Amino acid sequence: MALFAVIAVMGLCSCGSGSAGPPSEAAATRSNSSTDFDGSFLAGTAKDNGAPPETGDFAPAAQRDSPVARRWVQIGADTTDPVQGPLTDAAGRTLYHFEKDTPYAGTSACDARCAEEWPPVTILPEGTVFLSGVIEGDIGNLTRDDGLVQLTIKGRPLYRYSGDTAAGDAEGHGASGLWFATNPAGGRASLPQGVDQ
Repeated sequence: MALFAVIAVMGLCSCGSGSAGPPSEAAATRSNSSTDFDGSFLAGTAKDNGAPPETGDFAPAAQRDSPVARRWVQIGADTTDPVQGPLTDAAGRTLYHFEKDTPYAGTSACDARCAEEWPPVTILPEGTVFLSGVIEGDIGNLTRDDGLVQLTIKGRPLYRYSGDTAAGDAEGHGASGLWFATNPAGGRASLPQGVDQ
């Protein structure tokens, strides 16, 4: 187990080795991609793969917009409802989509002030994506107007909501009739009982 963790961490540092996921889940093409993504995909959670603390999804709030936070991202299915439940990152933050975005268009309709309220899920071009209960072939990327690489699922750009303050919050679900927690198929998630919305 320790050796596996060391190898995984080395993968985070080298990051240019291409897909590390199982061949059956390898992405043949990501038609919504407007940039070459030279990063890696690893099956399993960031924690299981030995992701370094205070990086990626675990980065402190003050560093959430820094390259340290974009070093890696986890996209995970809800363990209690892996088909319709909401996607989350490694810190338990809910991932959303915006109905004004056109799937597979390779663009985001949320920038400037919108992106402050709904931070896009961005990653370094050579970063690592950990996938827990999500198929690698469903993940794509696009280049935003600010030059950052944003991850997508089933062609839909992914976002977080600044109003979610704790793991498991989904306060943005249904906002303005345009923002919804996302399920692994890129559709509107079914939220479990007790989740704020």
